[in-house]
Amino acid sequence: TLIPVKTQMHGLGNPWMNYAIYLGNSFLPCMLALVILLITSYTITVEIKHGTSVQWLADAKGSMFISILGKLLPQTLIFFTVGIVMQAAMYLYYGFPLNCNPLIMALAMLLLVVATQSLALIFVCAVPNLRLALSVCALLGMLCFSIGGFSFPVSAMYPAIGIFSYIIPIRYYFLIYVDQALNGIPLYYSRLYFAALLVFPLLSCVM
Repeated sequence: TLIPVKTQMHGLGNPWMNYAIYLGNSFLPCMLALVILLITSYTITVEIKHGTSVQWLADAKGSMFISILGKLLPQTLIFFTVGIVMQAAMYLYYGFPLNCNPLIMALAMLLLVVATQSLALIFVCAVPNLRLALSVCALLGMLCFSIGGFSFPVSAMYPAIGIFSYIIPIRYYFLIYVDQALNGIPLYYSRLYFAALLVFPLLSCVM
C-alpha cells in the first residue's frame, strides 16, 4: 500500500498507545461512582421508606450532620479502600503510567468518593423517595460514561449536553488523572479540579 505521508505517533504519557490505559483509568472509577450513587441514595431513603428515620435522627440526638456522618463514614472508608485497590492494580500490577506522587491520586480518589456521596445526598434531599432517588442516581450514573468525556471530548458535544459534564464528580477525577498520572504536570495546574470536588460536600451541607 502506498502511503504519501507516513504517520508517526509519539505519545508522551502513553508511548505504547495502549487504549487499556485510558479505559481502565476512566471506566473503573466511573463504575465505582455509579455504585456509590446507588448505595448512598438507598441507604438514606430506605430509612424514610420504612419509617425509621425518626429513630435514626433521635439516635444522633437530633443532629442531622451526625446522623448522616455516622451512616456514610463507614461506607466512605469501604469505597475508598476499593478505589485504592483499583489504583494499586492499575499502577502496580498492570504497570499503567503514574507520573506523579501516588498520594496525589489517592487524594483524588478520596475526594471522588466523598463528592459522589455528597451528590447522591443532594439528590436525596431533592427527591426523598426510594424509587425516584434510585432512578435519578442510576440515570445520572449511566450517563457519566458518556458525558464524562472519556471516549468523546466534552468540547465537541452540543453545549446543552456538555454542560452536564460539569455537575458530575467523575469528570474532575478524570481530568486530575490526565494531568497528574498520565502527563505528570505540576499539581498547581490541577488545583481547580480538586477545588471542584470539594464543592460537592459543601453543597450537600447547605442542602
